[in-house]
Amino acid sequence: MVLRIISALAFGAMVGGIIGSIATGDPRYTILWSVALPVGILTGMWGLFSLGKRATPAAPIDPSQLALARVERITRTGFSVNDQPQCELQLTVAPRFRPAYTTTHRQIVDLVALAQVQPGSIVVVRRPDEASADVEVVFEPPADWAALRQAEQLRTGTERTVPLAAEAPVRESDPARRPAAPGASADRPHPARVAAWWALVAIAAAVTLVPAYPSIGRTVSALAAGNPAQAGVVEGDRHAEIVDALAAETGGTQFVRIGFYGDYAIASAPSSPGALTIDAYQYRYDRTERQGPELIQPEDPAAALFDASEVDFSRIPGYIAAAKASSGIADPTSIMVSVSRTPVADESGEMPVQVLVSLDSPYEDASVVFDATTGEPAA
Repeated sequence: MVLRIISALAFGAMVGGIIGSIATGDPRYTILWSVALPVGILTGMWGLFSLGKRATPAAPIDPSQLALARVERITRTGFSVNDQPQCELQLTVAPRFRPAYTTTHRQIVDLVALAQVQPGSIVVVRRPDEASADVEVVFEPPADWAALRQAEQLRTGTERTVPLAAEAPVRESDPARRPAAPGASADRPHPARVAAWWALVAIAAAVTLVPAYPSIGRTVSALAAGNPAQAGVVEGDRHAEIVDALAAETGGTQFVRIGFYGDYAIASAPSSPGALTIDAYQYRYDRTERQGPELIQPEDPAAALFDASEVDFSRIPGYIAAAKASSGIADPTSIMVSVSRTPVADESGEMPVQVLVSLDSPYEDASVVFDATTGEPAA
């Protein structure tokens, strides 16, 4: 039972991981499903193996159904269950109250019991239906029948209870009525258990996808609107939300630069509030992380900093639209938006905050600068 639960949870995590990987591209989901898949397979296969090895509870043997039989021939059918071969036995059966007969019987035989069914061996068989030729070899008969089997093995000539095969007519067994192979019907899955297993798979998948629900929702909405790019970072309408997340990561609203790209954003900000050492921060897959020191530190960090709370990031979609219109690049292959102070001071000696929109296409590219305070194109 525990293995079934583990396999259901693993397969659910695998399904959720695949969906999350496709919907978000997050490598964590790729790692998750690639780990969950072998776990689900191994626990599932081990559960099936254990199920097959679990013995069916032995039912009481009705002595009236027992008889002696001689093995005339044994061959393998090529079929096996849990590495235990199915054998085809030609038997001469001697019922106590009916004429003896020869028949062919197939049964799964444990490897350790093969020595008991070699040609010439006397075995005890069970005949569940007096009107049928079908039998089942009983490898552990009651003590009295085990004694009869041993005694018959020593008899010869006219003393035999089981006649020679040539003296017994052939009766065909009915495959549809043959006794089931040991373990074949053991613990057969109940419909309720199957439904519970699939329910666990669905629950595990749903729980796995909880962190991806916002991203999946945006993707579905963007596809429904016919513009998949809206689900991204640069062409969506979440710029202010992303900046708030970066501010929470940095511990303040002071930044040197914030850049928005296809599906991620990169910011340069103090390594701690008030510090003049600058680190790089990333927003991707709906989470933020510190990436370490910026490779190029500004010469004057204090002068390069700007307060993101004073910038209206909700204007960025309008800046992108205006840049497309002014450049004539209506369908760019890539768009980048960068917010920072101008590198050169203006006439008043200030370095105002600007928004740079870069557009690329197969044959041309363009950059348009906007004043972050007025929202107008920079002169």
